[in-house]
Amino acid sequence: MDKVRSEINDSKNSLPNDGHEQFPVDTRVVTLVRLVKGGTGVDLARIVVMNDQATPQHSSYREYHHGDTGVFIDAVSSLSMHAAAIQCSQQAIDGFAGAMPMHLDVSQAARWCCGVYKPSGARKRLFKATDPDDGTKMIGLLIEQDQQGRLERVTWYKTREAQALFHATPDKLTFEVVRDENGAPSVDPNDIGGWTWFYTTSPSSA
Repeated sequence: MDKVRSEINDSKNSLPNDGHEQFPVDTRVVTLVRLVKGGTGVDLARIVVMNDQATPQHSSYREYHHGDTGVFIDAVSSLSMHAAAIQCSQQAIDGFAGAMPMHLDVSQAARWCCGVYKPSGARKRLFKATDPDDGTKMIGLLIEQDQQGRLERVTWYKTREAQALFHATPDKLTFEVVRDENGAPSVDPNDIGGWTWFYTTSPSSA
């Protein structure tokens, strides 16, 4: 693992796709991200973040989102994000995804738009966490599912127009649901804080 982390650090400034990623894209390794329902140990989603390499079933510079349709997002009040880096291999990726079906295949070339995104998913929830790049600010994570619990979109909020979502992907990050002034769950990032918000939108998906 130390060798993998060294490769991550060596590759940060030499990425052909640098400037519009969601997660930082690291050469020679794949980033695996788990979104875990708080207090349960149950994975709501598993995200495979590819790099400049490819496998027989995964293309370079794409994110593959696998979701558990047995976990409805509108019943989740907190979650944690766990990230780890592995060498790029189809066997390792398949082992991580397991039996969880793939719902989203999106480009890493996300764009940051200024404003507030209006979700249309049947099930939706916005979460907040301290921004690892600035402890005085927050970030937002908006997850949308269809009525059956299938992932439809994952949108990230940041308080400034960004390059990658994080300067470096944290090993762990804890999120809690965003609530309005009446204590009800809210999908408005202005209920996180009164900053100017930017959100991610991916130009292509499969």
